[in-house]
Amino acid sequence: MLPPDQRHPDTISGSLERQVIEILWSDGHHSTYDFDYLRWNCPCAFCHGEGGIPGAVDESTVFTPEQSTLLEMAPVGNYAMSLTWADGHSQGIYTFEALRITCPCRECDARRKSQRRRGR
Repeated sequence: MLPPDQRHPDTISGSLERQVIEILWSDGHHSTYDFDYLRWNCPCAFCHGEGGIPGAVDESTVFTPEQSTLLEMAPVGNYAMSLTWADGHSQGIYTFEALRITCPCRECDARRKSQRRRGR
């Protein structure tokens, strides 16, 4: 298996009806990210924080439908994608490496939990 930084998307597709972005990775793995998951995990400084300053998104955050409705996704070089939400928020740059590491599928979730138990 390739390390996460050497995996790249072969295909990226979005479904507004199902409210998901799907990625088929170069190693054959398939990831599905629902819009709520992506908005909760926005990596921008405003949402996620930076420099020891917490971001605006925490466990008490409740997103409106406008805040979790995706309008557009666009490539950022060959390493990431940018998402624009219906409320105008578009600062998050979702790197492919971070998306793969945080893949929400059962297989990846189980692997992360196992690694935590082993202290990795």
